[in-house]
Amino acid sequence: MMLLTGILLILLVLVCGWQGLTIFFTLSLNFVVIILALVLVAGGFEPLMVSGLLSLILLATSIFMNTKQPLTAKTAFVTSLIVVVVLLVIIVPLSQLAATYGFGAEDAEEIEGFGLAIGLSFQKISMMMIFLGSLGAIAETSIAVASGLVEILEYDAQMAPKQLFKAGIAIGEKIIATAFNTLFFSFFGSFLSLTMWFIQLGYPLSKIVNHKILIGEVLALLIGVIGVIATVPLTSRLLNYFRKPKDE
Repeated sequence: MMLLTGILLILLVLVCGWQGLTIFFTLSLNFVVIILALVLVAGGFEPLMVSGLLSLILLATSIFMNTKQPLTAKTAFVTSLIVVVVLLVIIVPLSQLAATYGFGAEDAEEIEGFGLAIGLSFQKISMMMIFLGSLGAIAETSIAVASGLVEILEYDAQMAPKQLFKAGIAIGEKIIATAFNTLFFSFFGSFLSLTMWFIQLGYPLSKIVNHKILIGEVLALLIGVIGVIATVPLTSRLLNYFRKPKDE
């Protein structure tokens, strides 16, 4: 692990220069924050409150420490905050209706010797996982769209808001496809070993498709994609709004 971490640091410096050190520091800081959040949740703190605080810290460090352009950083941060709040409103009732939290029947042998009365809500833990899993894609999308629009404004600062919005949508169309592929491959990779196990156990396709672990992963994938799609037009609107005082 130390070897791979060292290789990562060297490659970041070679490709990004001294900015690579900032990226590495941000990654390390986010890792520490996530570990701290897990300790807090395990200690009995409310998972959703920890998720909200964690999202603020992760978004602030990821966006402001790695984005030098003030308008880009401001737009991306506000957009990400709005989207994650909306997603949280969606995730809470959806998780209750889907009931995909907890362990599956296949986990019975592994957890047989452990007690489940640990004082934690598996439902809220599931919400926290889905919520945090979408943060990276949302922040990445908002930064990419905002950066592209700021570049356009550098060449045409008087571009009409409607035209700039259309440009943001055009940029977002390409980003959405890439982000969806990233989320899908992540979902497929995480579920691959379990799918192979299901096949070896002789599960029919109908049982695999309706298994709560698969449904939980699909919900996380869809929530992430919805967040990415919503980020594109919102970023375009907000950047138009934040640039108005400067133009006027």
